[in-house]
Amino acid sequence: MHKIYVKTYGCTLNQADSDILSALILDNASYELTQDEDESEVVVLNTCTVKGATENKIIEQIKRLQLIGKKIVVAGCLTANKDKIRKFAPNASIIGTSSLQFICNAIDDAIAGRATEYLRNHPKDQLPKILQVPIMRIPINEGCISSCNFCQTKLARPFLSSYSPKTIVKWINKSVANGAREIQLTSMDTGAYGLDIKTNLIELLDLIINDDSSTKIDKEFFIRIGMLNPAHVKKMLPDIIRILKDKHFYKFIHIPVQTGSEKVCREMNRDHTVKDFIDIVDALRKSIPEIMISTDIIVGYPTETKKDFKETLNLLRKTNPDIINLSKFSARPGTKAKELKQLHNDEIKKRSTEATELVKKITEERKKRYVGKEYRVYIMEDDPDPKGRNINYQQVVVKNFKGELGDFVEVKIVDANHGSLFGEPLHK
Repeated sequence: MHKIYVKTYGCTLNQADSDILSALILDNASYELTQDEDESEVVVLNTCTVKGATENKIIEQIKRLQLIGKKIVVAGCLTANKDKIRKFAPNASIIGTSSLQFICNAIDDAIAGRATEYLRNHPKDQLPKILQVPIMRIPINEGCISSCNFCQTKLARPFLSSYSPKTIVKWINKSVANGAREIQLTSMDTGAYGLDIKTNLIELLDLIINDDSSTKIDKEFFIRIGMLNPAHVKKMLPDIIRILKDKHFYKFIHIPVQTGSEKVCREMNRDHTVKDFIDIVDALRKSIPEIMISTDIIVGYPTETKKDFKETLNLLRKTNPDIINLSKFSARPGTKAKELKQLHNDEIKKRSTEATELVKKITEERKKRYVGKEYRVYIMEDDPDPKGRNINYQQVVVKNFKGELGDFVEVKIVDANHGSLFGEPLHK
């Protein structure tokens, strides 16, 4: 029996794809899925190319695996750059983001030393999935309708393909019945959901809320809506607010603004304005005061001047997001931004350092507001310390917790830093 190890890089959507890959491997009587890379014969790398640093890490991993004689299958977004894969792993099998059903063929080919490629577009909604607990990742659509000049993921997942609402609801119900207590609805852009099948995200979320079988499940669970581009949020804002107030939804939203400069926003070919983001944040906080707002910022885009960078810092000071995912710009092959004259690395590093200091200050100040408040926390991890989430999706480390994974515990927040809240159980 061949032992297979799956290594996943990148976003929640990639992790959801690995749930499918793992289920297909488990269904094959010739394979055994292992959690130990050392004992594996074949390593499946489910890759990410959003950042150059991540891609470099993956390439180093590929070179290392080649040296120690492992057979390799490369899946995920790096498959948009086949030439680079072939440069470092000429005998690897390659499987595209929409060809997951061929994973067993790809593994057989890797074992036999055949450098095959499976890159055809096939639907994934009928493929098996591992039902993870306590957190279940449920993809709702592939691709998006945007054409951002910096994004290579669009090349790897070029077509919008939404899963049927009934399939998504079925996955949620099975997951909750199986023990999942956090459901993560994920995609490249959840706001684009349904535009290819004559529905939309709001209709899907209302179906989830009103589904009879969900309400009959005698289990408490929470849903996290994945990344939403501001252009979509603006169009559906009143309904998004209404849905986020429902008891089953975390009071959390991820809206990537990328820059505080209107000029750079246009040059990135984003579908929104910076003012749109500001208006959305104001409306959300007015309706749901403790909502946790997450955003993404790219520092050092090729056309970003020092003035543009200062505008980004001013935007962060003005809106005070709770989570700020900060990235140094890296030119991705095949994108329009790659063709532009690049800023010097030293300047990008300098801006990133300054922005990082501000991000830490803002996020720590935001979290300090929770000190002294009481929340119900669902414990999801115990390594190295017990931790979970409150209704705002804030991570809470629970000191002196004596219960078990899966328990809910009432806590009082006693401290905070830029990354976590720290709580003490109210009833010991």
